[in-house]
Amino acid sequence: MAKAAFNNKKKLFTCKLDLKFKEETMKCCIWIIALFGVETWTLQKVDQKYLENFEGFCWRRMEIS
Repeated sequence: MAKAAFNNKKKLFTCKLDLKFKEETMKCCIWIIALFGVETWTLQKVDQKYLENFEGFCWRRMEIS
């Protein structure tokens, strides 16, 4: 769901705005979706790897522009 939300706002995250602004916007819009219900998760290594990969995906897309 978070990747879909990122892709829906792709224009915002890949435009020539300040990287700090894009970072704050990503924290507000995307990480809320990605981490919904995290307090009830049992975080395993596989889950941690998925979250790290998703974060890398977001950073690569934002820095390409």
